[in-house]
Amino acid sequence: MKYVRGIFILEIILIGIWFYATKPESSTAFGILEIVLVLFGINLILGLLLYFKKKRFSLLFFANSIICPFIFYASWIMWFTFWAE
Repeated sequence: MKYVRGIFILEIILIGIWFYATKPESSTAFGILEIVLVLFGINLILGLLLYFKKKRFSLLFFANSIICPFIFYASWIMWFTFWAE
């Protein structure tokens, strides 16, 4: 459970840093699908790699490959609702 919380917190921090560093504009909203697919792919590849090394962590990354795009999408909506002007 510690690993799940740690990865979840790290993921939220990294996504927040990405938003503050890039400061996306509303015209880039069409690129969200590409970013979500990249996030899904990275987590899926990490899950596959860890499946052969440590099977316990592979399930974490497989689950994260589904959760991570939702976190990014929620952050995307919050960015344009509250911070982008």
